[in-house]
Amino acid sequence: MKTLDFLAKKVTDDLKHIDYQFDESEGLIWVYLDASPRPCVTPQLVNDIRNLHRTIEINHGKLPTKNGLKTVKYHVLDAHADGVFSLGGDLAYFLQCLKTKDRIALKNYARSCVNAIYPIMVDFELPITTISLVRGNALGGGFEIALSGDVVIAERSAQMGFPEILFNTFPGMGAFQSLSYRVGLNQASKMIKSAKLYQAEELYNMGIVDILVDDHSGEEAVYSFIQDNNKHWNGNKSIQSVSNRLKHFEYREIMDICCNDWVNSVFSMSERDMRTVSRLLRSQQRYVSDNKAQALRHVSA
Repeated sequence: MKTLDFLAKKVTDDLKHIDYQFDESEGLIWVYLDASPRPCVTPQLVNDIRNLHRTIEINHGKLPTKNGLKTVKYHVLDAHADGVFSLGGDLAYFLQCLKTKDRIALKNYARSCVNAIYPIMVDFELPITTISLVRGNALGGGFEIALSGDVVIAERSAQMGFPEILFNTFPGMGAFQSLSYRVGLNQASKMIKSAKLYQAEELYNMGIVDILVDDHSGEEAVYSFIQDNNKHWNGNKSIQSVSNRLKHFEYREIMDICCNDWVNSVFSMSERDMRTVSRLLRSQQRYVSDNKAQALRHVSA
């Protein structure tokens, strides 16, 4: 029990860039992305995700709680930021690595990203159903995180896309694998090359979003899915297990693509490409500033 208490306290104390809640009645862990200073895929965010996931893996699919170890049946990814799921990779960190020519640091970042996302892609290799709830923009790496779930639920106002081609790189954390499984490699390549920002309804019609719901009803949709899924839990888990075997999401392949191909593409960017990254970063910063100002106006009203 001492080890259990230590783990539970350490996980709770150390997580600064995600938040989580556990619904024991449903075996549901709700994980909220809460990166700072911008809602993007920071090194700190992926480390927090990985630390929480390691706690679940070490305890064989159970989560330490004040009531002891409790089984996790559902893992839901959501976000705290208003109007955004995730703006994608940490552009400021990319520029810093390029400026200092620190390829090792960027490779470590890539490795951490894969280690954080891959367990979701393969359901932790446990009888856990993974769900992504997208209630705002999910761009680049944020879209990849959303695609890692077995089930993607999106509210109508959500928008998703891969802007990486605009600065001559590509999404390397599993986008090709996840999209290819859903729409085929040819369509996945077209989407990644287009830099198009897709509406949630478009992605639903393409079979990428599984459940499309009205705004502000995403949480209800998650619980509705769980209730339906629980009616045939054993059968659904068996089908999901077979599906995971057919997906062929190979850890070594994704890790090699991210740590080598993706890192090489970043370090091959031109000065013009880096200026594009800088402009996108300024857009992210303005987005955060505008949201903070809006929140202050709301509080003072």
